[in-house]
Amino acid sequence: MGFDPTVHRIMFQDKIRYVYELTPKESSETLYFRTTKTIFNPRTQRIRGRRTRVWRAIQVTGSDGLEEKGDKEVVLKDVWLDKGSPKEKDNQHLIYDRLRQVREEGNYEWIEADYRTRVDDALANIPDSLPFMRILHDSEGADCKERLPSAKPNRTLLSSPEHPVSSSKNVSSFSTQNEPSNSATGTSRGARMNMGQKNCPEHRYMGKTQYRLVYAEVGYALHDVRSIDKAFKAINDVFIGDIISSFAEYCFC
Repeated sequence: MGFDPTVHRIMFQDKIRYVYELTPKESSETLYFRTTKTIFNPRTQRIRGRRTRVWRAIQVTGSDGLEEKGDKEVVLKDVWLDKGSPKEKDNQHLIYDRLRQVREEGNYEWIEADYRTRVDDALANIPDSLPFMRILHDSEGADCKERLPSAKPNRTLLSSPEHPVSSSKNVSSFSTQNEPSNSATGTSRGARMNMGQKNCPEHRYMGKTQYRLVYAEVGYALHDVRSIDKAFKAINDVFIGDIISSFAEYCFC
């Protein structure tokens, strides 16, 4: 909610596009990326929410978004994290560093021989041999304020016990998004509060930090997969990535 001076709404080839600014932590140079297609753009479930947007994008030379800098598309993710949360790129590098130590020290003789070959292959050429998306740049942006100590949440403010409303779309009439998202809409204005809402734990209303990443590999959201084999391949990759992350932690316990 509000104006973000680091996102520029432009018209490019008769279509609405956005030019994102980000300044990588390892550099003082501001980079510009023009969106080309939506990958994931849901509506936030609550007025206090900060939605995550994921775009196909291409690097450009300035905020006007007219001149391209190369022709390779990337993926840009714009997300808000709780203040003090670990960053995705930092987590990824921590996993890489620990796995390099595992490879050098050979702390996995206890693994059965059949699986040891797979571990050897995974550790052969870090990070290229690992199933993680390569992060080109990441950047921390603005912070938003935390809740005042004197402020008290009101769970019934946007609820009505008399007129439940449901909607199949989650794109508001004020949005410039062209297509609806498949994400859940949560509780809309006028919807009846259910028992799950009344009994859920109190939200901490922590301050948020803007965080943006640029990935080298371009893909699409899992809910847009059109074949069962690709869906299971994606789920398998996530599962293997989680095992590798746990393996790096286990070897140092």
